[in-house]
Amino acid sequence: MSEQGSRGGRVVWHDLMTTDIDKASEFYKELFGWQLTDVEMGGGTYRMIRSGETEIGGLMSLEASHGAPSHWMAYVTVDDVDAAVQRANAQGGETLVPTTPIPNVGAFAVIKDPSGACISPFKSVHSELPESDAPTPAGQFCWDELLTTDPEGAVRFYGELFGWTEDKQDMGEMGTYHFMKRGERFGVGIMKMPPQAEAPPHWLSYITVENVDRWAEKVTQLGGQIFCPPMDIPGIGRFAVASDPTGATFALFASPTES
Repeated sequence: MSEQGSRGGRVVWHDLMTTDIDKASEFYKELFGWQLTDVEMGGGTYRMIRSGETEIGGLMSLEASHGAPSHWMAYVTVDDVDAAVQRANAQGGETLVPTTPIPNVGAFAVIKDPSGACISPFKSVHSELPESDAPTPAGQFCWDELLTTDPEGAVRFYGELFGWTEDKQDMGEMGTYHFMKRGERFGVGIMKMPPQAEAPPHWLSYITVENVDRWAEKVTQLGGQIFCPPMDIPGIGRFAVASDPTGATFALFASPTES
């Protein structure tokens, strides 16, 4: 995990909170070829995800009786987790998990924005890792996008929380897309929840694949579902939205040269 900028604002890690860690593990190992290693984390087992030589996230068990569905959680760097929590609360957010230390790693919290989507501010104890402008390798997270009922409100909320700035673009039938930037770098996206969507507002994490159509077929073969079939984003690439067998949603993405 790494950090960048005066408030950070860089997505550096993803955790899957799942109601069936073993079923989810088998699914993602087969789908993306991830290597999974158990690490004891005091309160329970944390299953580290490695894609090739790179650690990209982890899996944790989510008690089904708590009522929360399986979901992916993005971690975003900040200079001070307590201060980030205060900024979120001052804007109408809610603290779900207060600032919590992770020994030899850093500290995190979980906050819910005013529309109900959840994200985790994170502060690392380790030095910053450099960013690369090279294409994201297959099997790694390449983008995060907020689907929300209030895009304009989300732009204000996350701009204040992480120091992101907005670059709006007209995406035709898809409506206005709000690119959120860290300096000159595009960081994440925010868009209005499609009217036909049945899910509540949430963050959607994209994973690079070599061919979206082929990987969408693999998702269903492995027991997952496809909610949005493969389609093109003109000038950007091709994507599909899927869920694993435990119900956590994610997106597949390939650039034009890879799709």
